[in-house]
Amino acid sequence: MRLSLLIATYLVLSGCASIDSVEPEIPALPDHFIEPVQTSEKAPLGPDAWWMSFADEKLNNLISLALANNYSLKASYARLKQSEAQWGKAGSGQLPSLDFTLQRSQVWQSSNSNSREFEVGVDASYELDFWGRVSALDEQALQQYYAMDAAVNIQTNTVVSQVALSWYGWVKETQQLQLLHNQQDRIKNALTVVRGRYLRGKVVASDIWQQEQLLESINAEIINSETLQDIYRQQLALWLGKNYLAEEVFVLPSENYQIPEILQATEKVSSVALQERPDVLQAYAQLQAASAGLKVSETNRYPRFTLSASYNRFDDTPEKILTNWIGTFIAGLTVPLFDGGNLAADVRLNEALVEEQLANYQQVLLVAMQEIEEALLNEKQQISLQASVNNQLKLANQTQDFNHQRYLQGIGDFLALLTSQQDVLALERQALGAEFLQLQYRIQLLTTLSHGRFSNVDEEEVEDE
Repeated sequence: MRLSLLIATYLVLSGCASIDSVEPEIPALPDHFIEPVQTSEKAPLGPDAWWMSFADEKLNNLISLALANNYSLKASYARLKQSEAQWGKAGSGQLPSLDFTLQRSQVWQSSNSNSREFEVGVDASYELDFWGRVSALDEQALQQYYAMDAAVNIQTNTVVSQVALSWYGWVKETQQLQLLHNQQDRIKNALTVVRGRYLRGKVVASDIWQQEQLLESINAEIINSETLQDIYRQQLALWLGKNYLAEEVFVLPSENYQIPEILQATEKVSSVALQERPDVLQAYAQLQAASAGLKVSETNRYPRFTLSASYNRFDDTPEKILTNWIGTFIAGLTVPLFDGGNLAADVRLNEALVEEQLANYQQVLLVAMQEIEEALLNEKQQISLQASVNNQLKLANQTQDFNHQRYLQGIGDFLALLTSQQDVLALERQALGAEFLQLQYRIQLLTTLSHGRFSNVDEEEVEDE
């Protein structure tokens, strides 16, 4: 009767021990965000494997290598396993513990009277979670696991975006070198013309020197571009978890292979992307973990009820060990009476931690909005800037052709021709740089919208191409 009353009381009290999650206020979304549209089919592009939108098999293979072999990502998954184990340890308190013991002892006495004894025992204990302390510990560990899972996704986003930027940076420098060598050939041809006119006495020696200086400036640009290409090569190796990448990795799929061209800016994004950003999910999980920690500190001040039972048997022969068992059952109550204010201080500490995590969540959310808006703005403005650079290049080519014809006819000024040549050379490089910057902004935008749930590095390592 007493045991039934105790169980009934436990069920009533445990039903009141649920953990309320903290639901922070969501600020109003800017105009760049739209509510998600419910569709029957999943969109092929967007935050899921966003690099697929470039339709670049070479990039796909490199990212697969990175997701399987990147060491920082492997370390993140190892930390996730640790967090999962901590959650398992915390959750074990919701179940009774059961121990089985089997011992044999031997006693020697000086009177040559020896004795031996066998012991078999089963011990069980269980804490009645009247106030929700044990479930709060489990919830706290679960939310910490969610936060660590989000941290893995943050790292995955970093790895994927850096692989894309490093690879396309290397490709861009390859295109840059092709452009520079083309410019070098053009200036060499122009230098030949100037030298011919000098031999005929139609120009002065300074025209040759200035043309040679322009040629040498291109040589300096080639050195800079080759250095950047090597830097991108090293960065790519780092993100792929290698100290060296074979030349086969850098073989381009075709002669016309170039960095993707972004022709149109993104106008709006779904609000789902904001809600599923891993940094936002991490901040939310940390807030809920702090809330559960507050619940733990509060319930630590309440009485703690435990049930324990044991069955033991001692005898001098194994044959008798299974008879005449001794069983005990203990219902325990522990009440904190005086601790010098330690438990109360712990409650205040966790209350302040909840306040901190609440403010942190709001800040992370605002920063996430700002990052997405900035990425959208950068992409939109870069489209206009890129168009402006292309228009400037078109006009500069017309000016150069005009000045070149006048110079050949002997009526033009060499300084005007030289200036127009410098403008064309600079704008050609600037146009390629603007195209690459546009791609960087697109990768930045896709990364800010990405949830980062792409792969598990526990799979067998992918071999190099």
